[in-house]
Amino acid sequence: MSLLELKDVTVSFPFPHGRPPLLALDGLTLSVEQGELVALVGPSGCGKTTALNVLAGQVRPTSGQVRLAGEPVEGMLPSVGYISQADTLLPWRTVEDNVALAMELRGVPKAQRRETARALMAKMGLGGFERSYPRELSGGMKKRAAIARVLAIDPTILMMDEPFAPLDALTRQRLQDEILTTWEATGCTILYVTHDLTEAITLADRVLLMSTRPGKVVREYVIDLPRPRRVMDVKFTPHFVELERAIWQDLETQLREGGGL
Repeated sequence: MSLLELKDVTVSFPFPHGRPPLLALDGLTLSVEQGELVALVGPSGCGKTTALNVLAGQVRPTSGQVRLAGEPVEGMLPSVGYISQADTLLPWRTVEDNVALAMELRGVPKAQRRETARALMAKMGLGGFERSYPRELSGGMKKRAAIARVLAIDPTILMMDEPFAPLDALTRQRLQDEILTTWEATGCTILYVTHDLTEAITLADRVLLMSTRPGKVVREYVIDLPRPRRVMDVKFTPHFVELERAIWQDLETQLREGGGL
């Protein structure tokens, strides 16, 4: 039985002034197994983020079903950690207090959340910046703090929406390796939205390709590269190049059909 499942999900967003609604997803079906790392790729505007938000309980589907371990669900799932592309640190809180925020909202005692926050910050290379503020951090350090904040609540399901897109290549590669290390250590389930095929293939057990809007899954690729993986260990291997070429060719087909090429 799949841990997470969307079945025949349609999402449309209303427009004002009598304009027809925007059909973002149309009959989208996908599933994610317990402990699996799945990447969702596709043309810009195809509904990747909308699909992620439906699974996270942030967007209500117009029709179709969302299931957790076979049971229909509505609303936010408390077991989900969500990392977005945006900078979500609160500028008036110290880095330590930002990392501890989700624990604070769950009523974790102050001493416990401070201990957990500091341990995670040390693991993420942020030791010594506990009393700093977000404005004093680099982009990569802010992203590591945001990841630490989500990991602090020990989520069983981690959803990530292009979290490394704004970062330089070296920082992005380091954080990709951090995600792989965390996933290997915790066994959590990850659904990952990205526009970067190299990133998708490096991280995922499976890559799902979505069509142009309205989005639905049109192809699935099993990424049978050996684990444990690290970015520089796999990205230049012949099989990696073969997988990337196959997905890119299918993505180009979607772009042509959608008028994007």
